[in-house]
Amino acid sequence: MRALDPHHPQELRPARVNTKRLFFTGAACWLVALVAVGVLHLAGRPLDGRLALMCVAGLGLGTLGYVWAHAVQKEQPDL
Repeated sequence: MRALDPHHPQELRPARVNTKRLFFTGAACWLVALVAVGVLHLAGRPLDGRLALMCVAGLGLGTLGYVWAHAVQKEQPDL
């Protein structure tokens, strides 16, 4: 079994990931969380205000990541 032989280490290759889709999905999840926090607030549930700030920060970082991934993909279309 070559996979378990310490004299023949296997080379790990980086995973091919669509970063634009990854950042878009993450930002969309933070948007859903922000809407959920807003609905709970409107329903009268006592919530910590930092929850909304965390959602906004996640949404902002996801958007910045998407813009970055778009710029990188435009410069290097093979990625």
